Amino acid sequence: MILDLGVHVTVLAGPTVPVPLPPHLATRLRTITVTESDGSRSAFTLTLDAGRSGPTQAFDSPVVGALTPLRSNARVVVVLTVGVVPHVLADGIVTETELVPGTQDDAAELRVTGQDLSLLLDRHERSAEHVGLEDSLQVRAIAARYALHGLVALVVPPLDVDPPLPIERTPTQQGTDWEHLQLLATRHGYVCYVVPGPAPGTSTLYWGPPIRQGLPQPALSVDLGPVTNVTGQLRFREDVLGPEVQEGQVKDARLGTTLPVRTVGALRLPLAAVPTSVMHQQNLRVRQFRDSGVGAVAAYARAQAATDRAGDAVHCDGSLDGAAYGAVLRPRALVGVRGAGWSNDGLWYVRRVTHHVGRGAYGADFSLARDGLGSTVPVVRV
Repeated sequence: MILDLGVHVTVLAGPTVPVPLPPHLATRLRTITVTESDGSRSAFTLTLDAGRSGPTQAFDSPVVGALTPLRSNARVVVVLTVGVVPHVLADGIVTETELVPGTQDDAAELRVTGQDLSLLLDRHERSAEHVGLEDSLQVRAIAARYALHGLVALVVPPLDVDPPLPIERTPTQQGTDWEHLQLLATRHGYVCYVVPGPAPGTSTLYWGPPIRQGLPQPALSVDLGPVTNVTGQLRFREDVLGPEVQEGQVKDARLGTTLPVRTVGALRLPLAAVPTSVMHQQNLRVRQFRDSGVGAVAAYARAQAATDRAGDAVHCDGSLDGAAYGAVLRPRALVGVRGAGWSNDGLWYVRRVTHHVGRGAYGADFSLARDGLGSTVPVVRV
């Protein structure tokens, strides 16, 4: 499907190995919606024309009979090419098909919905023991089971490694592999998600800290005349009740004593010149730290992780014009904002992006976050 000059989309699908859609299905493709987020499973929806005419009106739509490549449990890959650079927007499993009969005003549609490959990790509950494996090694062991599906693990070991001695404790798993990975990530203030690509048919399981450094994506420009690439207005909101600190105590079995646990603020790399948690230090929420059965180092790390997760108090929502932006905005990375004034310009962390692909058009809705107001950089990448 050609969207615009230099921009086109390719859809591959199949029960086992995804291949390009046959022409009779590709020509009926109307729209594609892909939602990527750092806090939930990515999802996609393909909408196809299911109309009938002439003598065939008494039978099913031709697209229904040709649905084999898009049946439930089939694998679907969506590739958006901007210029000569391909971007894998989605690589997942079909979970639902929905047929919407036509009316006098609207043509019939067939909607195919699916989720990313993390769905494979969330199908079977397990009761298991991970003897002698600290958290990052547990992640690697679980991810290795899904290598045949093209899933490659990218694991960043935490700084607070606390190897479980078998004579003291044995880590256990009660739930699906995906639920266990999310639990381990939460302990360290980490994120866990599946990124499609870089090549069609492969995906990366990332388990590590939010990526809040490195080269930012091209800037989102607002109120800058012909170089504006944001449609409508950006919406900024600050939640002064969002940041929080933790306090409590933990009994360290190795030391045989009870030690205090307290945090004072987020330790993530700041993206704002004036963090909200600093400006409202006296009014921060105080949460009780209640974890038990861990040492002092692990206890403080978990308390700090909870404080870090609550550090982003300023949020931004908006939409962009894909043709004017000239690139594909991706979540779980940084992006620059310009034209909104010093308080809101600068670097932001991209939490969620919803891509809207249709014939002759490409756009995206996005949600950004950071820890306060004010730009920390003099310029952003254009």
